[in-house]
Amino acid sequence: MVEGLPKLYSKADLARRWGVSRQVVKNWESRHDNFPDPAMWVHDDSLPLYLEEDVLEYEKERKISND
Repeated sequence: MVEGLPKLYSKADLARRWGVSRQVVKNWESRHDNFPDPAMWVHDDSLPLYLEEDVLEYEKERKISND
C-alpha cells in the first residue's frame, strides 16, 4: 500500500467486514440516509469506493460490529 493514501472499501469489502451479503449492503445504502457517500468511482464509474473514516462513522452511528 502506498504511504499516506486513505483506506478505501468497495461494497464487497463492506459486506465481508460486516458479515452480510452485498445485497444487504445495497439495501442499507438505499434505506439509510447516513450511509457513506462514495469518495470516488473506479472501473469506468461502475464501482464506488468508500473512505474508511466514513465507514467507521457509519458503523458507530448504526452500532455495527466488524468483529
